[in-house]
Amino acid sequence: MSEQDLDISTELQASTRKEYFELSKHTTLQYIVYAGMIVCVVSFLHMVIAMPLMDVFFTSFMHADVASDGEVLEYRIAEGAPKDEIVTNLFTNWGIVERVAGMENEPNKMRVARYLFNPTLALLPLILFIGVAISTYIVSFLPKSIGLLRQKIQREIMNMLDTISISLYGEHTDAEIMELRRRVIDADIRDLHDLAKEYKISVDEMKNLQGALLWQEATSPFESFVRTQVAIQFYMRSYFSIQYANAILGMVYMGAAVLIIIIGIRGLKFIPSSEPSIILFALSLEFILLIVYAIMLIFSPKEDEREQVSMAGESGGLFSLFGGGSQETQARNAEVESLLKIFMTQPPDTKKK
Repeated sequence: MSEQDLDISTELQASTRKEYFELSKHTTLQYIVYAGMIVCVVSFLHMVIAMPLMDVFFTSFMHADVASDGEVLEYRIAEGAPKDEIVTNLFTNWGIVERVAGMENEPNKMRVARYLFNPTLALLPLILFIGVAISTYIVSFLPKSIGLLRQKIQREIMNMLDTISISLYGEHTDAEIMELRRRVIDADIRDLHDLAKEYKISVDEMKNLQGALLWQEATSPFESFVRTQVAIQFYMRSYFSIQYANAILGMVYMGAAVLIIIIGIRGLKFIPSSEPSIILFALSLEFILLIVYAIMLIFSPKEDEREQVSMAGESGGLFSLFGGGSQETQARNAEVESLLKIFMTQPPDTKKK
């Protein structure tokens, strides 16, 4: 390779890695769009779907009335406790009133609230989880200039392509990256297995990479929207589940701690049975955290695949018989192999000297 070709190759590779680092930087607009999308979706779900469903639950299944329009109700925190007057509102203070025969004949009599329910607090973890999931899917479909997750997915696509190219070509060019993309996109199921062996990655990772590339190459909005799920799965498997595994597991333990404390306080009668919102909040919080952890485990790389790929990468050298799996050990073994080859190719007279 001439010096001019070497300079061109280095420049092309630098441009590829420069683009990768540019994709790692997010703009304020992307965060604002993502946060605004979450607020809009969560608000819509809470006001249009969740609260009407809770109203139907109380009226249809508990055979009670729901007061949430500013009506003043009589309320006792416990049996024998003095009467309190509470003012209901739509978002944070519902009064669940038991139906009493003949009550309609006394319209001026103050009704008695059997339970107080805070729909915003009780439903917050569930609604927030669904809202974030829907917003994430929508943001992945938006253009890269305003789509936070779309840029993250494209960054991980480039990162995997760059990693594979380095293992194949070493110092590679953009032309080799494009050739790699073409081979992956055009591969059928048999070719994917062959490419997985050649690139020393698992077949599932190969399928996820192909799906992400097809999503990136989608020409119509409908095709891009349909393939977004595959792209998110690729991002979850190649980055999120690896980067945030310990953080999510820690959140699960913290959620369990919150649940234990609240249930304990309820057992000590510090939380009245007529105000179950905080209990429902703790239960739904732990439920959602466990769901998130389960999703992360589903999209995590399989351990047996990792071991298989690692063994495949280490089986080609002479010093693989002596073990060692770190990059430093492999580099040292490669240097020793090179020295042995040089020594074995020397003429006999040189060895005697």
